[in-house]
Amino acid sequence: MLNFTFDFTKRNAADDLIDELIEKVLAAYPPERLERIRSRTTAAWKNDNYAEKFGDRITYCPVDPNVELPLDVPTNADEAQKDMIAQLEFMLHQSTIDSDYYPAFRSWCDQCTIPSMFECVNEYSSDKTSVQVVPVIHEPFNVYSLPKAEFRKGFPCYDILEQMAWRHQRCGGRIWSYMSDVQGPFSSAAQMWGITEFMGDLYEYPNEVHHLQQLCTDAIIRFFHEMYAAVDGKLVPLHALPYIWIPDDVGVAVSDDFLSLMSVDAISEFNVPYLERIGEEFGGITVHSCGRINHIVELLNEMKALKGLNFSATETDLRLFAQKVDPKIGVFVHKSGLSMNDLPLLSAEEHIRLCRDVFRETGICVISNPMPMIDEGFPGATDEVRAKWLEAAKL
Repeated sequence: MLNFTFDFTKRNAADDLIDELIEKVLAAYPPERLERIRSRTTAAWKNDNYAEKFGDRITYCPVDPNVELPLDVPTNADEAQKDMIAQLEFMLHQSTIDSDYYPAFRSWCDQCTIPSMFECVNEYSSDKTSVQVVPVIHEPFNVYSLPKAEFRKGFPCYDILEQMAWRHQRCGGRIWSYMSDVQGPFSSAAQMWGITEFMGDLYEYPNEVHHLQQLCTDAIIRFFHEMYAAVDGKLVPLHALPYIWIPDDVGVAVSDDFLSLMSVDAISEFNVPYLERIGEEFGGITVHSCGRINHIVELLNEMKALKGLNFSATETDLRLFAQKVDPKIGVFVHKSGLSMNDLPLLSAEEHIRLCRDVFRETGICVISNPMPMIDEGFPGATDEVRAKWLEAAKL
């Protein structure tokens, strides 16, 4: 296991502010409040007599990751301190509403996290607005000569863990962390191979495709173990649009954004076995996918390790999905600014009401995460934002 040690004896003005904010967060979320949130979301995630316990109040979390709070950060704060201050301020901002938001630190999303264990790097556009993983598989047989998967300082696979460990130790382990967004085996392999080429080579070079996915699966399992170790096990096992508690006995979470692009047969052969392997290691798996995944709900129901699904209600038809999904699977739904198959774009209120209505109609416990709250963009902590926040809370 990696060993992260930090010297917190050298202090500056930012440290005083961090100490103050930590105490405020702990005061805003006393143990009884955290237990109330955990009990609601656990019952929803496991479909454990939720209606009997909580009536038709859906589990919801009205947050926006792009909120820009006015921060008075000391000028001598370094980047790690600035990030921690912003996250603590965000937790306090959320504490004023009685939602199911769970205060925990979050890490950045990097498509190169797992590929970087094989020395892959990111390539940025000239204006820095887009990024892609630089492929290292130029011929299919390159998969047999890749570098051994390792955690290398300066690569995302190491730096994300170091950041998580720093925040955890800085707060004395009193505030939990969310998982970093980890791309699943198929997505990681596709980026190392080159996405277009990978999709075309699935059936031309199946042995090499499977070999690379096994390497990525083993690397992902190692990364998750290191992530748990970095925060002494105080990890909420969710990453996709985080901020909500899920019980730690449902495994880990990965993103598999190719599910909407593939046939049932292809997913069954190239995705499911490796997702199941990760789920077996950790007692379950939650999968996030962008796009429409209505066509694979029956296949997902057959997965032994699948504990949860995350998708957008403007891309996947939630009503149709809830009619077919196995009730044992937790359904965690957000909204986005994208629409597929003529599904309507939703306001925060419309999204919450859709999730509530589906819960009433089907009994499927839908965890609602309406974001963004302000459809035209988040202008900051203004009166308009506060009004929208309170409006959502009343729902």
